[in-house]
Amino acid sequence: MRTSKPALASAVLCAAAAAWLFHPILGHRFVNLEDYWLIADNPHLRALSWSELRWMFTSLDYGTYQPLGWLAYALLYAWRGLDPAAYHFASWLAHAVCAALLFFTTVRILRAAVPDGEEPVVLAAAAATLLWAVHPMRVEPVAWATGLPDLLATVFFVAAVLAYLRPSVTLCFALFLVSSLFRWKGVSLPFVLFALDLAVLRRPLDRRAWLEKVPFLLAAAVFSVVNARSKLLLAPGHAFDAGLHSLAGPVFYLGKLLAPVHLTVDYWVPRSIPLAAACLLLTAGAWAWRRGRLAALGAWLCFAAALLPSLVMSFRGAVVAHDRSTYLPAMVLHAALAAGLLVLLRAGPRARAAALGAAAVLSGGLALLSRAQLPVWRDSESLWRHVIAERAPPDYAHLSLAHALLERGRREEAAAELREQLRLFPGDRRVEGLARELSRR
Repeated sequence: MRTSKPALASAVLCAAAAAWLFHPILGHRFVNLEDYWLIADNPHLRALSWSELRWMFTSLDYGTYQPLGWLAYALLYAWRGLDPAAYHFASWLAHAVCAALLFFTTVRILRAAVPDGEEPVVLAAAAATLLWAVHPMRVEPVAWATGLPDLLATVFFVAAVLAYLRPSVTLCFALFLVSSLFRWKGVSLPFVLFALDLAVLRRPLDRRAWLEKVPFLLAAAVFSVVNARSKLLLAPGHAFDAGLHSLAGPVFYLGKLLAPVHLTVDYWVPRSIPLAAACLLLTAGAWAWRRGRLAALGAWLCFAAALLPSLVMSFRGAVVAHDRSTYLPAMVLHAALAAGLLVLLRAGPRARAAALGAAAVLSGGLALLSRAQLPVWRDSESLWRHVIAERAPPDYAHLSLAHALLERGRREEAAAELREQLRLFPGDRRVEGLARELSRR
């Protein structure tokens, strides 16, 4: 099916809105939240020799298997060295592309439900995509240079879904492999494809449907095992842990998406019986409501499945949540939101005006929150001062701020942060190295 001019214009609008909102990151620096560890101080990104390429595609170092992610960093280094603007430009561009691809994918999903309603389909898809693109929880993955592989993985994940809807299973699988080689967060794709078969394409799950998913399932299993192994090798304390938090996590993240305030670098997913019970109740409710509304059940289950890679590994018995973990999973919810908007847009002039007005107001509000969050990621000092001011900062926040201050030659302020670190965590041996460096200066 050919893409209409209104659809093309709307895709450009979504990409342009995302690019305009996030353009301040082009002037940001690296931050000492893994940017130096993974990029600036990583010797394997300094050349594109065979030995370095072999490392990229075989190494389980740094707690992740992301060969194409390493290659992207290396290409940026070959282009502009360690200029942070180059890495932020790549993230900025990838987010705009993700917005356009999400719009096209949502349009194709909605057309399956309403093949004769082009205008409301385009409006619903554009509104839902804008809400996703400007959401404050997009700030961390887009403004953080280390988040680039996740963004590129999402580009190819959404392209794979779009290829499946064409339909082209072979192209979909090839794009899935590329996505997984950037980052493994898209291993839920086989589940998404089953949901599309049932809720959108209305295909029976017969022998052919299962057989064509076998390569996807095998690839997802391999990438999951390899990346889990990489995490386990990173440091003592990492463990595979699919406990109560795996049920609590989707509700926790849903709450953050609905109320995106007090955003910070780490959240601890609680092993909460009430949150786990809420997840089960939502799932049961979607199942009971499935007759004629199978898409709602599929969207909720796909959202939960897409979050699993970030919920099944613990560190010292705790599971850490991050804003970036919602980048891909939230797309599913926004596609479902587009379906709801489509119903309102076809319900009559008053419902149409109310839906578009609410979407416009909400998009504006979310964009303002995102703009307020962007300066947090300007540099290391602004990041850690924000983190420390938020609820329950991680146990390395004052130490990281001390590093940032020492880099700027502000010895007395750095020493004060080290004293605060020791006051909060007496005997913290991580302070020793920085204290020696401080004494030498």
